[in-house]
Amino acid sequence: MESDWTVRLWDIEIISGVPKVEPQLTTYPVLLVLLTGAATLIRDTAVTAMRQDTVYLAGANHTFGLLDGSGDYAAVVVRFGLFRAAQASELLPDPACEPILGIEGGSFAPAGRVSELCRMMMEQHHSSDPLQRWRAQLTLQELLYELLLASRKPVKADSRDALEQVKAYMEEHYSEELTIERLAVMAELSPKYFGDLFKKQYGISAMDHLTQIRMSKAKRLMIRSDMRLKDIAHEVGYEDEFYFSRKFRKSVGISPTAFIKKRRNKLAVYGSASILGYLLPLQVVPFAAPLHSKWAGYYHSMLGTDITVHLDAFRQNQYKTANQQRLAEAKPDLILCPSGLDAAERKLLSGIAELYEISRDTDNWRLELRELADRLDEQEEAERWLEAYEHKVQHVRQNLDKRTVLTVRLNKNRFYAYCNRGMADLLFNGLGLAFPYPGAEFPFDRAISLEEMDAVNVDLILLLVCQETETLEGWKALQQSPSWLSMRAVREDKMRIIPSEPWREYSPSAIERMLEGISGLLTVKRP
Repeated sequence: MESDWTVRLWDIEIISGVPKVEPQLTTYPVLLVLLTGAATLIRDTAVTAMRQDTVYLAGANHTFGLLDGSGDYAAVVVRFGLFRAAQASELLPDPACEPILGIEGGSFAPAGRVSELCRMMMEQHHSSDPLQRWRAQLTLQELLYELLLASRKPVKADSRDALEQVKAYMEEHYSEELTIERLAVMAELSPKYFGDLFKKQYGISAMDHLTQIRMSKAKRLMIRSDMRLKDIAHEVGYEDEFYFSRKFRKSVGISPTAFIKKRRNKLAVYGSASILGYLLPLQVVPFAAPLHSKWAGYYHSMLGTDITVHLDAFRQNQYKTANQQRLAEAKPDLILCPSGLDAAERKLLSGIAELYEISRDTDNWRLELRELADRLDEQEEAERWLEAYEHKVQHVRQNLDKRTVLTVRLNKNRFYAYCNRGMADLLFNGLGLAFPYPGAEFPFDRAISLEEMDAVNVDLILLLVCQETETLEGWKALQQSPSWLSMRAVREDKMRIIPSEPWREYSPSAIERMLEGISGLLTVKRP
């Protein structure tokens, strides 16, 4: 109950003048508000175009990051804790905070009130006056109170926002009895119109999407293999375990029992977390793998609790011996590793278990995925994933105009016209966009001046800023310079910042994640 809560403001900051905030793991709930400009919010794997004067939240033990969408944005980040009033040391878990975490996209009248309270809280929290700092705690409570109060009033949202809210609700409440009628009521649409609109927007029916969510959750529970099938069925929304088994077989191609049995072999990943990007499409979770909350953040978030042995994914050469010792102790049946290991390392690993190498040189990730699926006896899973991926590509492609896109990277103080294998496969081969250099061979990487970049006739520029200190310091200064601000692409809002993760990784999972975020990146404001 809300009346049993007490709220504690830990920190508040305004982020501005930076192209991106790398995904970071939250210890406490985080409240985010866009004050000016345009920015994209990434929470775990979900991507949201932020609106001004609107509240967004990331729960504890999740990740969030920001991408610059305008070249000039400011956003407030508020870190706070929720406690039981009688036990101030007991931090409430996310499920207990659902009334607050459920105010996603919240705003209230009058316009600008959300931003006003955030600015007041910022000034009070950083005041030298202890009384003002105490007042900041009350301002946070006032903000949350007004949001909760406004959330009780019905708000008419446009159809696209309504669909996004319903889709997000399905992701969180998949275990409930969700019918077309119930979902349509949430979207304030008729059942038929809701069903047609959902399929048009996402390329799949609402009920099929719900089944995909449930089967994906069921697979992750089965991988742990410590729950009874009946309990798994109930956990993902099916009262009848036999009906669940029929749905599972129809969706996955094999029975739940067979699925569990196939995953009892001990598989290990060594040398590169990106190999996990080949295993995820096959619904295979290894026993051991390199993981790190920052350097392999996506895989850490997705699989961290399911992988028993965590190898070090940070400075792997420095911790190579320790990783090898952990592998030897884990006694895997098969080790997946990147090609190119030196002879001594390959010999040592071969003494632990059979090696399977993922080629670093191939330009055909589909072939690599199929060959790995053959080795793991997951051919049907691979073909099912590939079919779904190609369907998504075609759905996005048919909704895109023919455009010319330049992909660029900034390293130190130099720009490079840059296109790696993953970018080329998705943007130019898959979606049919045009690269401004005819006859270019990929991967493509050559120095380019600001003047040349400005002269190239393109609809959009996708810029990847290398995440190291010298580059970031130079990039911050460059954005305020006349040479940058006078560029046509900057003036006309045709510059988009893309994150290193997943855009520098070459794997099926990374390319799928690029695809999922591409529509927002390719949106161009028309005069």
